[in-house]
Amino acid sequence: MMRWFALGAVFVASLVVFLVALMPAALVIDRVPALRPGGAPLVLSDARGPWWGGDVRARWRDQQGRLSWRLDWHGLTPGVNLSLATGDLQARGWLGAAWGDWRLEQWRAQVPVAMVSRQVPQGDADGTVSLSLLVLELADQSVVDAKGTLDYSGGTVSWGRDGAARVPPLDGLLTMAENGPRLTVTGPDQQQLVLASLEDKTLSVQVRRAWPQLLGVSQGGDPSDVVFRMRRPLTLGRPG
Repeated sequence: MMRWFALGAVFVASLVVFLVALMPAALVIDRVPALRPGGAPLVLSDARGPWWGGDVRARWRDQQGRLSWRLDWHGLTPGVNLSLATGDLQARGWLGAAWGDWRLEQWRAQVPVAMVSRQVPQGDADGTVSLSLLVLELADQSVVDAKGTLDYSGGTVSWGRDGAARVPPLDGLLTMAENGPRLTVTGPDQQQLVLASLEDKTLSVQVRRAWPQLLGVSQGGDPSDVVFRMRRPLTLGRPG
């Protein structure tokens, strides 16, 4: 009797594992809560493959393409390898979560600047930003680790009715300072143009005179002078 009971338990457990492993991604996608990154709805449809490794059609604003994922544990941290392709926008990397903390590793992305500049009234720009994010970790709604680079290909920036300038390639370096993450943008001669930092849930931005000089809208003065400052609260909510 016990033998048959054990065999039955093994059979039921195997059946459950089999059914879970074959559960289609569509069942999971249908239960994803509404997402509105940047204030615009992210629409997911046409899911294909199993739940642990599939792809889905994604549409956000005027961008649409396919988002694919595959489960991948890094040590004891569960996560997924993600890949997004929406025409000119390409991004891929690993996203993990443990005990409410989030970690991104080895992200690569190509972002057309025009996709962002379209949201700026009376402004336009072209070129491409290449992102290489080695790590970004959030814990208790704060950034606890950040390392990466941003490279701008160069292009044309225009503003207002007649303002326009040709911008050379620029470099950005994301580092983790003692009190929080810091992004430094430098020009072709390694002069600092912009410094942004996040400390105590406050975003601070400083623009050096070297930036308007590079655009040809400022003459003379010390390139290291700060010509613009901004400080504003910034709270990092947890995804989802």
